[in-house]
Amino acid sequence: MASVRKLRLSGLALLVSAPLAFAHAADVLTQHYDNARTGAILDEKVLNTTSVKSQTFGKLWTLFADGQIVAQPLYVSNLTIDTSSNPNVPLTRGTFNAVIIATMHNTIYVYDADNARAEGPGGRTTPLWATWLGKPRGGGKDIDMWSTNDPEWGILGTPVISDDRKTLYAVAWHDDGGKLQYRLHALDLASGLERPPTDIGPGAALGSELCNAGQREFNPCKHKQRAALLLTGGTIYVGFGGDGNRGALFAFDAQTLKQQGPMWSSTPSGSDGGIWQSGQGPAVDQQGNVYLNTGNGSSDGTANFGNSTLKMTRDGQGLAVKDFFTPCNVAFLNSKDLDLGSAGLVLIPDEPPRIVTGGKEGVLYVLDRNNLGKHVGAPNQNAEDCKNTNIVQQVFAFEAMQHGNETHWGNIHGAPVYWRGPDAARIYVWGENSPLKAYKFAQGQLQEVSGPKQSGFRPPFGMPGGMLALSADGDKAGSGIVWAVVPFDGDANQQRGVHGIVLALDAEDVSRSLWTSEQVPGRDSLGLFAKFDPPLAVAGKVFVATYGDDEELRTYRGSDQPRQFPRNYYVAVYGLNPPTPGPRPVVNQTNNDIAVVRVAVTPLNLDKALCSRLDPAGTLDCTEALAMNAQAPSFHRVLFGSTQDLSTCNLVRVTTASRNATLPAATGIGFWSSQAVGANLAAEDSGRFSEKPNLKQVGTATLANGDPAILHQFVGVSNCMIQGTDRLTRLFKPYMRFDDTANGRIVQNWDVSLNYQIQGPDTQFDHSGQVLRP
Repeated sequence: MASVRKLRLSGLALLVSAPLAFAHAADVLTQHYDNARTGAILDEKVLNTTSVKSQTFGKLWTLFADGQIVAQPLYVSNLTIDTSSNPNVPLTRGTFNAVIIATMHNTIYVYDADNARAEGPGGRTTPLWATWLGKPRGGGKDIDMWSTNDPEWGILGTPVISDDRKTLYAVAWHDDGGKLQYRLHALDLASGLERPPTDIGPGAALGSELCNAGQREFNPCKHKQRAALLLTGGTIYVGFGGDGNRGALFAFDAQTLKQQGPMWSSTPSGSDGGIWQSGQGPAVDQQGNVYLNTGNGSSDGTANFGNSTLKMTRDGQGLAVKDFFTPCNVAFLNSKDLDLGSAGLVLIPDEPPRIVTGGKEGVLYVLDRNNLGKHVGAPNQNAEDCKNTNIVQQVFAFEAMQHGNETHWGNIHGAPVYWRGPDAARIYVWGENSPLKAYKFAQGQLQEVSGPKQSGFRPPFGMPGGMLALSADGDKAGSGIVWAVVPFDGDANQQRGVHGIVLALDAEDVSRSLWTSEQVPGRDSLGLFAKFDPPLAVAGKVFVATYGDDEELRTYRGSDQPRQFPRNYYVAVYGLNPPTPGPRPVVNQTNNDIAVVRVAVTPLNLDKALCSRLDPAGTLDCTEALAMNAQAPSFHRVLFGSTQDLSTCNLVRVTTASRNATLPAATGIGFWSSQAVGANLAAEDSGRFSEKPNLKQVGTATLANGDPAILHQFVGVSNCMIQGTDRLTRLFKPYMRFDDTANGRIVQNWDVSLNYQIQGPDTQFDHSGQVLRP
């Protein structure tokens, strides 16, 4: 990882004169834009449904960091920087639009949001200042069973900035010589200097034996501070999740950092009930009431409030529950690990006063802020389905799906987003195994619930769905854009190395895609998906956090932990006029120009000695070796680990039929291809394009409609054995490509059939009877 100390000793100095004026005056001082957690910024003048397209919008640069970025970046416009009083950072003076980044290595960075400032070693971007808060907690299976956040845990929850824009508050997880401790830190935004921090809870004073203790109100060895901080009325609220411990909420004075009253526990005489909300912060209304969701846990409606939506206030005794809602099927939710607390909530800024929230069951709840509904149990306490007659509305937004012998629920993580557009108000939400859905919202309820607008893109099977934000110029038509980050090639809950994709969708019609980071992948690809981190769209740019640049896609089971990590961690910055023009846009459409005729599967006979070594880890690229050995172009990239046993793999020969009438104008034939394990995508699009001179013709034929056709053959690999009894399934689909120079675009005509699948060593088929004439 990059060293903050090396950065400080670089001797760089930035003496920058302040510009006369800034084009934007937007500020994002807290997670999801505001304390109502609407997820929408409404003063965006640059980005709109016309300006955001692949020809003019893309990746500008990256802002480097020293660890995974789990917290959402923040933004301060016209920030005056003067680090002359801070001996630990280079001298920087000037006024900047600034973006603030917090990392799992416990470092706070303040970057110039409008300039890459690539002045560091190797041309790396350098911050205006960076402050390291101390050694983070090391990763471990006790808090991370899949090792997705190894090697360390530092700042998880999104920090918060004071309204006067002078102070940043962050909670960091520390390792004090083997004793673990959380601390609340306050940093001066102008200089990076820190005030004396405050220890949270008993911490290191109790020693390492605390790590092995049972359920506790607060355990600094196991609790996770994932929920964003909330600052309201001079008080900072800090929530902690369970992982086998009770949910906890602290309140601190923003001026003195002293704890205000005793810690509040969600289940003081019960168990669990963590406050995590996939990183979403607690919300607050104009009267100062604080709202949050809790995870699985004990629930009795008097002292214990697991799996509930809570309205909280401060009284003379500290924090107290003023009202609550607990679903009627809470016993079922607890039994299936279906936290209501997997998502945060949105306080609808319009009348009547409503809350919209959801959880792992895939249900959206609409609650009355003046009467949350408390708990009305089902006649059968273990019932899976029941009607909450005590609330405004419930909608099953994301249905459960069967995969193999397991039921997978349409988990909602993060939070919904709310925007009142020119034609209607809408709630946007993206659960697992589904497209994004946009529900109209009127008279305090979700409308047209049986047929909401949906995005065309659906991420691969698995967690966590989509992380959302929205930018617009008020309610102006054509200004609203939904920004989403979703997994591109795996399950981010169980796998490391999952890449992300950024999407821009028309907020008035989410079925209309404006741009994605994979349209021009060489320029715009994101990197590794940051699991619960929504994009930050502000002042003409979009800042997207990552878990790094690249890493092997892999599941770490049992005691297995990663030993190699990404070379670079960063925030990707997207905006108008990227520095290098991308290639022409690609238009995809279905057409009968090409079809798969047959697939034959035989044992793979390939000598790995003929393959080329791809990286120091020993990955072998056998794409060209397979093509030479099989005497046909490979339709996908063929990669193997150096120790992988190829004897279980199969050679796949695919025969396609291409229309004679269109083939002369085509530039070649390409494929989309991917792998899957147990229906989970296990690789990004590894399909390859073969130019026309490289195609292997194996015959001629007549299509079913009477058009003459040419038969071509392609080869690939499938059914390799992994993880004991699992085999890799090969998915693919061909297209014919055309160079449409007159319209400045590339056209890809895809096979009209659904994706083809090779699942198991005996899977082969012959569709010549349907595709060709006898």
